[in-house]
Amino acid sequence: MKKLSTILIAVLISVMAFGQQTGYYNGTEGKSGDELKAALNGIISGHTPYSYYFAKEIFKISDADPENADNVIQVYTGFSHDNTDYGNSGLELNREHVWAKSHGNFADMPPMYGDVHNLKPAAATVNQSKSNLDFDNGGVQHAVATGCYYTDSTWEARDDIKGDIARIIFYMSTRYEGNDGEMDLEVVNWNNTYPNAQHGKLSTLLQWNLLDPPDAFERNRNDVIFTFQKNRNPFIDDPNFAELIWGEATPNAILIGDVQLIPELAVAEEPVDVNATITSSTEPITAATLTWGINFEALNNEIVMTADGNVFSAQIPGQAEDATVYYKIAATNVETTNSSVVYNYYVPKIFTGTIVSIYDIQGQQDDSPYDGQVVSTTGVVTGNFGSNYFIQDGTGGWNGLFIYESGRNPSIGDSIVLTGKITEYYGKTEMADISDYYFISGNNTLPEPVIVTTGGVEEQHESILVAVKNAMCTDDNYQADHFMWKIDDGSGVLKVHNTSVFEYDPTQGNSYNVTGPMNYDFDEWKIELRFESDVAGGSDEDGPLLVEVVPIVSTNVKVMFNEEVESATAEDVANYSINNGVNIEAATQHAFNKAQVNLTVTELSGDYEITIQNVKDLSGNIMEEQSMAFSFVGIEDLFLNGEVKVFPNPAIQQVNISFNALENVDIEIQLADVSGRIVKHVDYPARQGENNFTFDLNNVSKGIYFLNIQGNNSSLRYKIVVR
Repeated sequence: MKKLSTILIAVLISVMAFGQQTGYYNGTEGKSGDELKAALNGIISGHTPYSYYFAKEIFKISDADPENADNVIQVYTGFSHDNTDYGNSGLELNREHVWAKSHGNFADMPPMYGDVHNLKPAAATVNQSKSNLDFDNGGVQHAVATGCYYTDSTWEARDDIKGDIARIIFYMSTRYEGNDGEMDLEVVNWNNTYPNAQHGKLSTLLQWNLLDPPDAFERNRNDVIFTFQKNRNPFIDDPNFAELIWGEATPNAILIGDVQLIPELAVAEEPVDVNATITSSTEPITAATLTWGINFEALNNEIVMTADGNVFSAQIPGQAEDATVYYKIAATNVETTNSSVVYNYYVPKIFTGTIVSIYDIQGQQDDSPYDGQVVSTTGVVTGNFGSNYFIQDGTGGWNGLFIYESGRNPSIGDSIVLTGKITEYYGKTEMADISDYYFISGNNTLPEPVIVTTGGVEEQHESILVAVKNAMCTDDNYQADHFMWKIDDGSGVLKVHNTSVFEYDPTQGNSYNVTGPMNYDFDEWKIELRFESDVAGGSDEDGPLLVEVVPIVSTNVKVMFNEEVESATAEDVANYSINNGVNIEAATQHAFNKAQVNLTVTELSGDYEITIQNVKDLSGNIMEEQSMAFSFVGIEDLFLNGEVKVFPNPAIQQVNISFNALENVDIEIQLADVSGRIVKHVDYPARQGENNFTFDLNNVSKGIYFLNIQGNNSSLRYKIVVR
């Protein structure tokens, strides 16, 4: 048995009020237009998705009435309303898609459909009136949302949220750029955009952004959603991003970048250094200052920064533990001034207490010997589902614990200490009523899953990571059983739960390998799914297959295999080669998606071929040598101004494709239905200069399709309607 221990550690608490952490927007300085939009997309993409249904739970925190925690503020009326009262009439709550889901038809398509940055609680009767209208000024006053006005094609939001609405539309247009199978959403300067993947009206939204700057409610909402999705709405943090991308603003001559905190984790009562690289494209920098405070609204302390070349530094005095420090940097030359966004850091608390191990809490019995007691324990987060999460201390039975706490949202791999009450909840040992929480470190290696049979799950497996091998799906109708499907490896039936963060669509009769935390709920065992790699095909006797090679930046290449791969061979640079003189400097397996490896390479520019060999899967199968061509030049860079015209849309019998190619290139044009099935494809040898191509739609059924124009290992995607 593990023994009680007393520890003294400095750790970082997870605080929901965190704003943008130091350096979040590094790399955006000096950019504008599409270049800035692409940089922001790179920062906010790949967020942790939650289901559309779970937005109700997030609203309870993100849109809570500051004066009544049991209510939320309805977006268009401004009314405070019971946060559980959902329905389709009167003032009952709806989950309003601010970027209407019919503008691109992304209903039920993750992650767009459930992105909480785009969802707001709204009164049902008002939501029905707003429908999928574009945004613009003018019209008839709404009878319920009296601050709003509407026409047959437009909706004007009340004054207090005009900027909020604009910044949501800007976020959606920036977050979804057609990458990784997602839609390409664009804000445009006209109305009547339905059903295109567009929203208007840009010029009005830019005005709203300026007229109604972010307030404390909107900033708090951004912070809360960040704790769930792990991405932010940049236009709340810096509304001027919108003017730089779509408006008339130009980048400031003074660039403030590479903002760093030293040390990365502050120590109570000890000073912290803030460094930044500050340059000017015109006159030399004459002064740089850092203003700080312990309140976002009161940065009342000023420090003159010292310069070492282009690197400017300031030292913020030591602060008490459990304090959040907010700061921003400003610099001037003889012509102008520029400032950064407001960043922050947290001063860790000191934990001095007694740790009870999870092993002792579980007690190697059905009911915990600590039932009803308040204790402190520690472990690594193995799964997070928004309203609850799992922690585990080491590999093996009795080392897992279910934590019931909404809104904390630690990341998988976080090592934490927390204090709470141990409870036996209908046979499941859990910790609830969390009174204190500490973050020790992130990105820790998760415990190895314990291999179990579907009919052999026991009490010792409660809340630990488990893995089931080669189990057949015996019932794939998860919609009929609280989003759970059934598997059986011959030893008995076990349920797999499609959760608020990941849903898998199984096929009855197919075999699967399934990994995840084992939960005991409603008198039954179930594996909770966390991400895509938790489910893989069973009966694996083949080596890994190379399925995708994507340059992320000019010095980093993402390599995707069809299954999880073994770390030692996946991170051996000798197993990879790229032609045309490119050197591979490092191979790093993704911390949680073990099917992904990122290669650090020397500068890319042009067309390449990668060759990979000797990489093993988790069953020890070795891949055969495989090669794949890729290019760092995206297909849009092969067309004049990156433009391709696809018309008419909606289309009947044919659709016309027109572009001006900068060079000869062979492209493939595919028509896919909404499930991704290729309905029709044509190879087209584009030649330098003007190209006009007619894509035949005869014998194509009426409906919604995606037209993919592919070449150079990248593609452009357009949604079209066939009538």
